[in-house]
Amino acid sequence: MDSLKKLCLENNAIKDKGAVALSRALEDNDTLLSLHLENNQISREGAYSLGEMLSNKYKLSKINLNDNPIGDEGFSKIAQGLTDIETLRIITLADTGITSNAIP
Repeated sequence: MDSLKKLCLENNAIKDKGAVALSRALEDNDTLLSLHLENNQISREGAYSLGEMLSNKYKLSKINLNDNPIGDEGFSKIAQGLTDIETLRIITLADTGITSNAIP
């Protein structure tokens, strides 16, 4: 997966276990531009793994996490992972259970 640029796994019910496995698989990928994980039942645990993995995705420009019960704690970890990504242009988080409390 060293040259993977776009990954779409929408509507696959990968859940937290799948998000953890996906995060491990993408750990060394430095070419990812777009990640679509809409409607996969990913909650806080999966979001934690994704946040850690995203911390070195400096080329990422789009991430779609709509319709996953990530919640405030999960969003906080994802936000930490996205902090240094200057290329990020689009992040979609509709219906993720994130409240205004998650935004500093």
